[in-house]
Amino acid sequence: MRRTTTAAFIGLAFTLFASQAFADESPWNGSWTLDAARSTAGASEFAAPGYAFSVSSTGDITWRIPAIGEIAVGKTDGTAMTVRRRVPTPGLALSVRAEGPFLLHYQVLKNGVAQGEGLMRIVEGGKAWVDISWRVDKPEEAGELIYTRDVAR
Repeated sequence: MRRTTTAAFIGLAFTLFASQAFADESPWNGSWTLDAARSTAGASEFAAPGYAFSVSSTGDITWRIPAIGEIAVGKTDGTAMTVRRRVPTPGLALSVRAEGPFLLHYQVLKNGVAQGEGLMRIVEGGKAWVDISWRVDKPEEAGELIYTRDVAR
């Protein structure tokens, strides 16, 4: 009886730990590829071919665009993060603000001045996300990009 109770307790503890770990995992985590066919016509020619994100439960984010060697590391609180690229782009920064677990609002800044911004929304049960982005001086020309998850969760 004691062995069964101990085994049940260990099993319950593991289940609770695993459930919490999964609950803390961001739906943004992983690699994503542009689906040009589902995106606004013409918008994808200027878009990144893919992204990789790591977002922690405490709001730390690592934002990568592997094709151009881009990386930005910081918080999802809207604070500007320096963008590093394989080919340096002095003065380039990115701010990301989480508006719940499924929505990110971002701005691209050059020398502290916003150049563009967008909203990224997880859709299709976490299998894709939509990026509606625009130049700050031409918000009426917003475009929609669709990215799909590379590996099934």
